[in-house]
Amino acid sequence: MIRAVLMGLALTGAAQADGLVPPERATVTLSDTRSLGSHRIATGPFDGTLPSVTAEGTVTRRIWRQPLAETTLKALAPLRAQLKRDGWTEVFECVTRVCGGFDFRFEIDVAPAPEMFVDLADFRYLAARKGDAWTTVLVSRSGELGYVQTTRVDPGSAVVPEMAVATPGPAPSDVAAALAVRGRAILPDLDFPTGTTSLPRNDYPSLAELASYLEANPDVRVALVGHTDATGSAAGNLAVSKQRAESVRALLTGRHGIAPGRVEASGVGYLAPIARNDTETGRQANRRVEVVIISTE
Repeated sequence: MIRAVLMGLALTGAAQADGLVPPERATVTLSDTRSLGSHRIATGPFDGTLPSVTAEGTVTRRIWRQPLAETTLKALAPLRAQLKRDGWTEVFECVTRVCGGFDFRFEIDVAPAPEMFVDLADFRYLAARKGDAWTTVLVSRSGELGYVQTTRVDPGSAVVPEMAVATPGPAPSDVAAALAVRGRAILPDLDFPTGTTSLPRNDYPSLAELASYLEANPDVRVALVGHTDATGSAAGNLAVSKQRAESVRALLTGRHGIAPGRVEASGVGYLAPIARNDTETGRQANRRVEVVIISTE
């Protein structure tokens, strides 16, 4: 009951921040506000280049997932109506191929999986303006779940932050520290050659560290998310990425004794790269498995 109330408050806060109200059964996966940030806004379809403007100011991003029994259009329509009702003027709207497909998706600003998922065969985009402020909405789906990313830029509300001493974040290889700070971590020593799904060894320091973290935090459940480079088809890479995550899960639950019910395995193919796919170094970095905390109870 308490959890339901807290989720309701979170959704209400998101609605007040950007004027867009998620449906009742939505689950917020990301809520973030940055002062003096920037956001690239598409103002037309990709046709060799992407017509766009870059807005600067206070950038507020909200992402949620929701049950989606029908179409992405039905998910976008009420949000578009809300914007119109609140005085926003639509600048550009498109759907999948009209947007420019793959090229459009990788030119715009999109949060990585697992917070946001974009199906390259089914997504919709909307950009709207009110005065100097901008709002963009990106809607897509994965199976029966819809994913919505809203981003608002308010140039007039940007606040210069006070000077502060930066605290270095955890090193990428420090799995436990990264999970404690960010709720997610790359398992850096798992090396998958292109197209392969099995691990050549059964002893990896990052998995040992993850297992120790899970043993010390018995209420935590995690998802292992597999990723690929962009070599091959979307469908093939999606299958490969899931199999990579399953291979890691098998080691974690088998060799390290973590209860299978605490570990999920999923894959997103090449949809969430962390490096360029036109170099071997970049492709190698993109072939990875990440661990994400999905529950603490």
